[in-house]
Amino acid sequence: MRQDYIFLGFVFAVLILSIISIMPLPCVSAQEKNAMVEVSLLNQDPYPAQLNNYVELVFKVENKGRVDVQDVMIEILPQYPFSLDSGVSAVKEIGSLTLVQYGEKAVFVKYKLRVDKDAIDGENAIKIRYVYDTNGQWINYITREFNMTVEDPRTDFDIAIQDYSPATGTLSIAVSNTGDQNADSVTVSLPEQSAIEIIGSNKEIIGGIETNDYTVSSFKVVPKEDALIVVHISYTDSIGIRREVDKAVLFKASTYSYKIAAKETGANNRALIYIGIGVVGIAIIIVLFRILRKKRK
Repeated sequence: MRQDYIFLGFVFAVLILSIISIMPLPCVSAQEKNAMVEVSLLNQDPYPAQLNNYVELVFKVENKGRVDVQDVMIEILPQYPFSLDSGVSAVKEIGSLTLVQYGEKAVFVKYKLRVDKDAIDGENAIKIRYVYDTNGQWINYITREFNMTVEDPRTDFDIAIQDYSPATGTLSIAVSNTGDQNADSVTVSLPEQSAIEIIGSNKEIIGGIETNDYTVSSFKVVPKEDALIVVHISYTDSIGIRREVDKAVLFKASTYSYKIAAKETGANNRALIYIGIGVVGIAIIIVLFRILRKKRK
């Protein structure tokens, strides 16, 4: 009799274990074990991104798990130098992703970001976060960071006084492109300033200047004092935006005063030479005249 109870207990235990083993696990647990959503940055247009312009990003959202997922949401988290236009939502609600939505059948999400005008060349980080199977709540979300390439189309210049001619009042200024980008349609001008008086046109169009190259711009001026001269440079950058930059260079008019003194000294010397020649000539004429008179007598 006791053996029968033991046998029945064993059968009952096996039956309970069998029932438990075939019972379905809760849906959330299955998804926690088998669900997997991946987000990747598929494209950046333009590449590289340009300052003070827009860049469009395309993200690829794929279901790489074993079950369908629900309530998929993605949000971009822009930080300097990127920003969304006012009123544009950073959150994209994708909804459900089935088992086959990967590869070419994935969901593609686009964002259009503004690039700051003072962004720095090189790689800049952009972050996104996404979530799924949380009934639309931002809990247990996943964060990803991607690098975006930004290119600065601006260039830089250096200026130097190449020469000044007191005789003609011509001031020659060398303008060098010291940046990494070529400059097109370069215009050099001299604003009104106390150090010099500009005679005639204050602007000269000198065309394009390639990087590591230079050209010379000339103006007619009358120097008033030793001081910094401001030179205004405007140019078109590599993406067609017109830009302006001011540079200053020290102009010492006194440095060129020796030319004036030399000129005046040379003029005085020439005058003295001419006078000397005249005096000698007159003396020779007088001597010859006297010799002739003696011979006649």
